[in-house]
Amino acid sequence: MPSPNRPWQHFVLIAGLILVALNLRPAVTAVGPLAERMHLDGLSREAIGAFTTIPLLLFGFAGLWAGWIGGRFGYARTLGSGLLLLSLGCYLRSVPDEGSGLWRLAGTILIGTGIALGNVLLPSVIKSRYPDHIGPLTSLYSTALNLGAAFGIAFAVPLADRLPGGWAASLASWGIMAFASFLIWSPQMRHAPAAHPKRAPLAGIAVLASQRRAWQITVHMGLQSMLYYSSVAWLPTVLQTRGFDEAEAAHWVAAMQVLGCVASLIAPTLAGRLKSQSVWVAGCALTSGASLLGILFLPPAFVGIAVLTLGVGLNASFGLALLLLAVRSYDTETSASLSSMAQAGGYLLAAPGPLLIGWLQTLTESWTFAFGAIVVLATVTAAFGFYAGKEGTVSAGTPEPFHTGS
Repeated sequence: MPSPNRPWQHFVLIAGLILVALNLRPAVTAVGPLAERMHLDGLSREAIGAFTTIPLLLFGFAGLWAGWIGGRFGYARTLGSGLLLLSLGCYLRSVPDEGSGLWRLAGTILIGTGIALGNVLLPSVIKSRYPDHIGPLTSLYSTALNLGAAFGIAFAVPLADRLPGGWAASLASWGIMAFASFLIWSPQMRHAPAAHPKRAPLAGIAVLASQRRAWQITVHMGLQSMLYYSSVAWLPTVLQTRGFDEAEAAHWVAAMQVLGCVASLIAPTLAGRLKSQSVWVAGCALTSGASLLGILFLPPAFVGIAVLTLGVGLNASFGLALLLLAVRSYDTETSASLSSMAQAGGYLLAAPGPLLIGWLQTLTESWTFAFGAIVVLATVTAAFGFYAGKEGTVSAGTPEPFHTGS
């Protein structure tokens, strides 16, 4: 992918990156609103749950190799390939499969793999092409990720109601969007990737694994992801225990997502101007924790405000976690390896979060205890985030240039 040197080329590249980001969540988030409809159509709860759990696990496993694949075949070509895998996966997941379910399993695996490539490589492309504008561009694409997630939730049921194939057609429609995005992105794939010294697939991660700062970033990525998924998965249920009806709870969660998009746009832009992001990262995690306490204990009239501030904390934290992958990396190759390490470890750490919170609630029969555990998680996230955000860089190169690794 050559560096753009004309205004229109910058516009096309940035628009393409935003378009890629928009595709990285709706194929997963569209499942939840359709779950009951899918179950009534004969799918087991376990199979429906796998539509979300398997991609989340593959964000980790496939993400571990994504940085090496991007360096080997080129970031632009790998991102395009990810869109194709995502498109094919959406189609296969929706194919009627009354037997073993292999087509749906294969489609779900392709979806997770395609998204993992985009998750890891987008920060590296921004680091490579716009090293002086990392904060604003990270804000743009993290906002696009959140918008894509919101689109999946908002349009899943209307599409199922209007398309002839029902829920299957609704889920397949996101594959059409991914394929259209691939066609728009494909001109970026024409150019041969820049030559890089050949390295073992996980060599960069192996170098980073010896650096304390890289582990701080990885653990923070995982904890903030667990904080997000654990909170959002059960928030509508908790709101209903506080006196909200089903429709009111859904409206407040939707409003939280919209306000969160604004937070993810602003926070990385402002934090990216500083040498250290520690206060921003820790502050957003603590905001999430305080908001969860408000949801549990504030009078019902004020719970909605706590829901909105939770959206600010959670979504800003995600944008800042992505920002750290770029600003804490010495160069583009390091950014790809650090992104692989952090997102692979992070999503694997986050995957069991919602299940654990549900288990705690079942064990104690108390959402106060279960969400109290998430508040503790937010405090730990803030601690790791404070150290992850300190000034300095890590390097996956050998020999290493000057950097701060602790």
